Amino acid sequence: MAKETREERRDRQQVEVEKSQRGLRDSVKKTQDLLDEADEMMRRHRRECEEEGD
Repeated sequence: MAKETREERRDRQQVEVEKSQRGLRDSVKKTQDLLDEADEMMRRHRRECEEEGD
């Protein structure tokens, strides 16, 4: 296996960082989606309780 040049290493590391950041952004988006769903569920629950007079 040939030794990696400095430029090749830099390029590889940049690709790895971009992939990691993309994964992090996806994870944050999924978390935000779950939080939004939970907020909507709580609003719906409160509304149903108010309609029932509880």
